Amino acid sequence: MCSRHSSVPTPFWTERANEALQVSLRDKDGLLKEVHHRVRNNLQVITSLLRLESGRNDHAGTRSVLGEMQGRIRSMALWHELLYRSGTFAAVDLGAYLRALITQSFRALVASPGAVRLQLDLASVHVEMDQAMPCGLLVNELVSNSLKHGFPAGRTGKLRVEVQRVDDGPQLRLRVSDTGVGLPDDFETKRATSLGPQLVTDLARQPGGTLEIGTGPDAMFTVTFTPQVARPAEQCDQ
Repeated sequence: MCSRHSSVPTPFWTERANEALQVSLRDKDGLLKEVHHRVRNNLQVITSLLRLESGRNDHAGTRSVLGEMQGRIRSMALWHELLYRSGTFAAVDLGAYLRALITQSFRALVASPGAVRLQLDLASVHVEMDQAMPCGLLVNELVSNSLKHGFPAGRTGKLRVEVQRVDDGPQLRLRVSDTGVGLPDDFETKRATSLGPQLVTDLARQPGGTLEIGTGPDAMFTVTFTPQVARPAEQCDQ
């Protein structure tokens, strides 16, 4: 424990070393911000190229695949933008990240404005970067699939995304559900062969989570995991 009062003067070389350390940390933070800024810009360029290619392609299946790729890349670009703007690289506000991502994806993907209502219940919870990225990709995949398959021919309904603590404990519950047509009867078969369901399963594992798929009439995907947050450096007692 550090002493509250100390009469021993700090050696000059220690002060210089601390100053040099602070300068080095500021330089590294600035470099990290620049890296995230450049990566975000490069991802936006890739998204634009995919959009151009989609616009000049006459094959509906190819356009659909290119559109899905755009959505996945946008979720990564937004993650880098959030880190760049916040200047904090140890942890990310998962609720704020998902809110921005879902709003962006919803506007880009909803076919009939007003037909599907978006409901968000996102707690402000900080998680490490390695957990935030797969969560963003996972939610993007589920929201995209919901709007693409859950509400055909102008069907109305509700799409809900939530992030909350489980019984006020350490675990988080990330859930995406909708009141659309529900999951197809052969969903489990498609889950083993289709890219989207496979991605959802793999992405749920990355933050250390477990995936549950609802069996009711509504489509519901729930991932439960324990958030990891970098611990701040220990300080002296005040």
